[in-house]
Formats: sequence, structure tokens, C-alpha cells
Amino acid sequence: MIQTRPRTRWKIQMGLMTVLCAVFGVWGWYDYSVKIPLDELGYQKKVAFSNVKAGLEAHANNEANALQGAADGIKVAAQQLTDSMTKSEVEELRQVRGEMQSQFKEQMEQAQQEGLVSATFDFKSNLGAVARARLSWTLQVDRMIVGLALVDRGEWTRDSEAFANFVEGVSEGVTAYQKFPVPNKWNRMVQWLFILCGPYSLFTGFQLISGLRRKYSVDEEGAFHHPGGTWLSNEITDIDMSRWMSKSVAKVIHTDGRIAKIDDYIHQDADKIIGEIAHRLRPSEWTDHAKAVSNTSPSDETDTASPNQASQN
Repeated sequence: MIQTRPRTRWKIQMGLMTVLCAVFGVWGWYDYSVKIPLDELGYQKKVAFSNVKAGLEAHANNEANALQGAADGIKVAAQQLTDSMTKSEVEELRQVRGEMQSQFKEQMEQAQQEGLVSATFDFKSNLGAVARARLSWTLQVDRMIVGLALVDRGEWTRDSEAFANFVEGVSEGVTAYQKFPVPNKWNRMVQWLFILCGPYSLFTGFQLISGLRRKYSVDEEGAFHHPGGTWLSNEITDIDMSRWMSKSVAKVIHTDGRIAKIDDYIHQDADKIIGEIAHRLRPSEWTDHAKAVSNTSPSDETDTASPNQASQN
């Protein structure tokens, strides 16, 4: 009996394609939904902290409306945060802020007393990393707006501990987010190229599993066994070899018109099965090794003599 088995190179190729496409898909999804939003938020923080620092320095130099300009810049950053979110994300953030109102109130009171900019939360909601970062940033925005107002009204003097903590928090923010560049508008669109690899990994994985399960064989009586059943030798009426030489694909045809396709690229020893069937049905065209029979016969080669041989005779 002749029986096929999946080729090793095909298994390795399909396995690598499945794994790589899955990795690219997850990678693209992570960048699209987590990394890029956090990078955009980081740039917003960079601009906001820089504006506040510049406003404090200008205020120290007695420039008019310096703190108000910094506060306006903070409000722009808050609006940029809202614009970067979908409606569902904005609604989720609003609901969580409502649920954590008591914590927000405590944090704002602490900010007014101690001048702290950073915020620490006990997150009770099931929030992702991006939502938590956005939520914390909304409180930092509120804290800086209040802090600038207190400095402007003179409630925080330059020699007070609250003012020192506020300036230190702003300086730390500038340093922490200095590395974030201006967001590229094409970042999200490019990630779709990677995300679409994810569904393709399902296709290649299905092809791999399907190929591993498919087996073809021909027994001593000439019966052809394949995933669709068993065909006796007298039930096979023809074989389509039109793509055999170019694609290594042949189609065995049943008397009732059903077709069983065999791919030699996927299945090792498929050429032996194809040769067995093709030689039996078309002995003048195909050998039992699935090779095309040459049209030049030995007698033709003997009758064709070279000019030198003819002159010698």
C-alpha cells in the first residue's frame, strides 16, 4: 500500500506562519489599544507640565497673566484628552469618577493643603491600564488648575511647603514625560496591518490542522482511499493532470463526477499515488512515477543520423 504523510517543510512553514501571524496580530492590537493611547497621553502630559513650569517661571519674573496662560494650557490638555477618546470611553471615565468621588474629594483637599501633583487611587472598578492612566491624569489636571489659582491668589507663598511641593511635582512631570514625541497620525492606521494578521493566523492554523488530518493511499487492488471515502479502481474514470507539472496538483475523478484533489506540495509520496492512477488510466501519457512519457521513441533517434555519419556511409 502507498500512503501519504504531510511534508516536514510544509508543517514547519505553516506552523511558523500561524505563530508569526498570531504574534503580529496581538502585537498590533496591543499597540493600537494600549501603547499608542499611553504615548498620546504622555505627550499631552509633557505639554501640560511644560506650560505650567513656564507659567510659574514667568510668574516669578512678575509677568502679567502668566499663571492664567498656564491654566488655559492645562484646560487645552484636558480637552485633548477628551478628544482622543471615544464616546464610550468618555462615558466610562465619567461613571468611574462618579463612583470614586469621595477619593477625588480627599485627593483635592490634600492637594490644596500640601501642594501635591501626583495622585494615588484605590481602583475598585475593573479598569485597564489606559483607563487608569486617564483617570489619574484628570485628577492631576484638576490639581494643577487649583494649584495655579492658589499661587495666583497668594495663598501659596514662595516660601511655603505647599508651593515647594507643587513646583517639585511639576518639575518631576516635565522630566518624566520629556521623552514622548509628537504623536504620528498614521500610527493607528499602520497597526491595522498587524491586527489583520490575527484573523489570517486562524486561516493558516485551520489549513495546518486540516492538512495534518488528510491522508491518501492506494492499496494492492488499486482502491483509492482519501478523506472523502474509498473509491474502487473501477470507480475512477479519469485523472486531471493539467496542473500537475506546474503546481504538483492532480484531481482524481469518480464515475459520478466527484473530484478528490491531491497536492504533492503538502503530502509526501503523493506522486506515487498519482503515478499509480495516471499510469493505469493513461499509460501512453504518464509513467508510474507521475512523469510525462516522452514523445520521442528510440526508433526515431536511431533513424536520425548526423551529417558526418551519412558521409562516412
